[in-house]
Amino acid sequence: MTERIALDPSDGPWLHTLIQRVYAARAIGDEEEVTRLLSYGRAEGGQTLSRLAGQVLDALAQRDTATLRGEAMAPYTISAAADGDLICDFCGATGPLAYYEVDEFGLTGPGGSFLSGDRFYACPRCRELVDASDWRGLRNWIGPSSSGLGHRMMLVGFKNHRKGDAVEFEPGTNPEKNR
Repeated sequence: MTERIALDPSDGPWLHTLIQRVYAARAIGDEEEVTRLLSYGRAEGGQTLSRLAGQVLDALAQRDTATLRGEAMAPYTISAAADGDLICDFCGATGPLAYYEVDEFGLTGPGGSFLSGDRFYACPRCRELVDASDWRGLRNWIGPSSSGLGHRMMLVGFKNHRKGDAVEFEPGTNPEKNR
């Protein structure tokens, strides 16, 4: 069993703190700690958060390399979804079956900048909660990550910029293709 890491909630969201600790361990060459932290991330955060952590760590490495060369870092896309897959933009589950159109909005905070895009995808459970305007139920369903400032800001942005009812699509299809 992977040793549980005691994270101080005042340090920020779980994923942000995990990435900070892995980055710091890499900086001092402590590969044993890097391995332990990444194992913990996979065990506690699952596939989606592990994928995000890996992408953010890759982006940080590219940033550091560009800085050493005196260059600007090239744009880098980070996505919780595996290539070609869609995930729920609320809880991160695979297999969303509907999306909500939104007026695109941006958020900036300590973890970086976020541009919403014009659609929020929802799995069946998150859609049910959004349609009922059960925001507390949605936060409870999402779990501890919903208490982070960035996630709360994203939910407020969604509520303020939502254009209407959910748009359903067939399971296994990807409405993003050919857009």
